[in-house]
Amino acid sequence: MNEPIQLLPVTNAAQVAQVARMAREVWDEYYVPLIGRAQVDYMVAKFQTAEAMQAQIDSGYEYFQIWQSGQIRQSDKAIGYAAIRHDAAEARLFISKLYLLAAHRKSGAGRQCLELIERLARERAATRLWLTVNKGNPSVRAYERLGFSIAEAIVMDIGGGYVMDDYRMEKPVTPAR
Repeated sequence: MNEPIQLLPVTNAAQVAQVARMAREVWDEYYVPLIGRAQVDYMVAKFQTAEAMQAQIDSGYEYFQIWQSGQIRQSDKAIGYAAIRHDAAEARLFISKLYLLAAHRKSGAGRQCLELIERLARERAATRLWLTVNKGNPSVRAYERLGFSIAEAIVMDIGGGYVMDDYRMEKPVTPAR
């Protein structure tokens, strides 16, 4: 059985820098085969640097390091990271980022992270979760297995001659009993 997962809020510059280093590792390993080196380099520079992440935090995003509970005191290496943004007016929570290091994928850690994020959504009275995912990403099927459905196909110009060719996926959040 895998150890429980914890989401620890990113609250200082050192943590932001650690998450940015992890982002580079994840994106190089996972996304280069999916979308190519040039687009990965562009997207990491635009969205996944410490400066970009801090700007997102300053605008209302919350970042978390993902840890296995037993590893928090034994290591300085998180197993992934996540970012969310709560939209109280629309009663929804956007999962902006959810990335795990390669050794922790397909281990149940992603499912646990989504359960924790859903709990946060419930605590904040959000009635749905939503995220975007590249149409060619195998994670689409994983999200479907976890209760998400494709709400729409979107193509978004992100500059530099690149587009994100994604699905917007949603999942209703059941109120606490």
